[in-house]
Amino acid sequence: MDMSQFSNANGYIKGIDFDRSYLECETMLAQANTLIQEKRSQESVELLLKILQRNSQFGKAYNHLGYVYEIDYRDYTRAEEYYKKAMKYEPEYSAAYTHYARLLSSCKRFDELKAHLDIALTISTVSAETIYFEYGLMYEMQQNPEAAIDYYIKAAMTTLDTHKVTFYQGAINRCKTKLELKNSLSER
Repeated sequence: MDMSQFSNANGYIKGIDFDRSYLECETMLAQANTLIQEKRSQESVELLLKILQRNSQFGKAYNHLGYVYEIDYRDYTRAEEYYKKAMKYEPEYSAAYTHYARLLSSCKRFDELKAHLDIALTISTVSAETIYFEYGLMYEMQQNPEAAIDYYIKAAMTTLDTHKVTFYQGAINRCKTKLELKNSLSER
């Protein structure tokens, strides 16, 4: 059988887009991820910046930079800039939405967090369970245990993981205790 009808001059199968640069960026990203896990922040940042020199629109690298700047350097302004670029260039990459939500939560920027979670819930690749959990945390931090319970229930109903159901039940029970305290204080 003559295979020339199926391949081009480079030997690649016709109709399949082979992007070596993208694959190299993914390989470098995996290496950067290992460096992050090993707490080798400076080396990971250097490698992530090399990725962006190769492809300035590689959103996953921006997400990882945001994570390093948030967690290791506590530079929330720069982390936020990187997370926003990650979502701009890689709008289906779920980690950027989750990381940005946690940044907004830790900074107690609840109005922005609510708007962000509303958007994240519409992205098909972002876990609804995770977003419901983030809503629950947000409402619990705002001392609104009733709303938190509603979202922890939604998270529990969405998951198929028994351990997570147990975890969410613990969050619900914690909020019920807070609700009892809140009600006992209002009765005084």
